[in-house]
Amino acid sequence: MKRDTVTAYRRRTKATEASVDHAVATIKAERDAAYAAAKATPQPAPVDPATIPGSRAVKTNLGWFKVVRVNAKTVSVETGYSWTDRIAFTKIIEVAK
Repeated sequence: MKRDTVTAYRRRTKATEASVDHAVATIKAERDAAYAAAKATPQPAPVDPATIPGSRAVKTNLGWFKVVRVNAKTVSVETGYSWTDRIAFTKIIEVAK
C-alpha cells in the first residue's frame, strides 16, 4: 500500500496558509485600531493667553512641559536637552499654575 504524501502535504500547506492569513488579518485589525485611537487625540481647548504668563507647566498632545519663557504668541519649554522648544498658544491644552 502506497501512502499519498502529496495530498497530505497539500492539506498541511493549506492549513498553515489559513493560519498565517488569520494571524495577518488579526495583526492588521489591531494596527488599524491603534491608528484610529492615535488619531482621536484631544483637540486643543482654547487657552486664554492671559493665564499662561504665571504658569509652571503646559500640556500639549505630546505631554507636559516645564515653561521657560512666555513670548507674544508662543511658550518656550524645556526639552531635556541643551535647547528649548517653542509651542504656540493654539497647541496648548492645559495650563498648570
